[in-house]
Amino acid sequence: MTFPVSGCSFIRNTFAGFCIFESMASLLPLVDEYVVLDLGSDDGTLHYLERIAAANPRVRLLRGSFPVTDAGAFATLANDLMGHCRHEAVWYHQADEIWHESLLGMVRDRFDAGQFDLSFWRIQYRDNFQKVKWFPHVVHRVGTRGSQFRFVGDGMNTDRFMEPPICSDYDGGYFMQWGEMGQEGVKPYVNQMVLDVSLVGGFRDCIVERRALHAPFWHEPPTVEGKPADQWRIEAERNPDWMQQESPYDLPAIMRFHVGKTRYHLRLELFEALCEDRTEEVVGL
Repeated sequence: MTFPVSGCSFIRNTFAGFCIFESMASLLPLVDEYVVLDLGSDDGTLHYLERIAAANPRVRLLRGSFPVTDAGAFATLANDLMGHCRHEAVWYHQADEIWHESLLGMVRDRFDAGQFDLSFWRIQYRDNFQKVKWFPHVVHRVGTRGSQFRFVGDGMNTDRFMEPPICSDYDGGYFMQWGEMGQEGVKPYVNQMVLDVSLVGGFRDCIVERRALHAPFWHEPPTVEGKPADQWRIEAERNPDWMQQESPYDLPAIMRFHVGKTRYHLRLELFEALCEDRTEEVVGL
């Protein structure tokens, strides 16, 4: 069941590990349209987006460029992109954010109740989804476009991100238990949190490339975790976590395929589902 909501995001170079195709697949069962803005991809991303948009009438592809090489560009792009959406209610997300199928069910219930102003807990992992990178934090991702849903700063959030109801049963507690009990300890409500495929979360062999894409926008050197890229790569290749075939966390079903894969690639099954508008199957709804 879809709702009068537009999903949207922007991307440059999915194959650096951004997972825009998994994100699109997750939202499509619930939104009426999905608008994606390509910002000059040169790694094959645009080719696949063009084929998906040509085959699936609910996917609309736009092309553009970064207005400036600065982190402030991300908020500008998000706000401009929402202006191209058909519906007033918009579900915006960053290209490396994935919704768990359990969380999608909660969103569907909120939409059923007419709630279209929602924030979410977001969680990041690292090292092949084996460890927690940061504890959960709140992001505003569904709203009515305009003054009440405008992104600010580096585009991570709106200035109202703590005001809309949080779509989760999680109350923000348990942070101490996560630390006290270690990585294998308490994992509260992770199936009700947005998975952010962070810089060092997955796809070991994409990380140096992804960091090189990001660093200029923060006017930083293209180091990884403060280390020269070659040094970080050598240490990562010695880290056995990158070879694990399962994560200790309840990842979204659509992402479990990627555990243990050191590079991102677009599965044929997912590509065909996006073209044929039947992504419920791969999402797990």
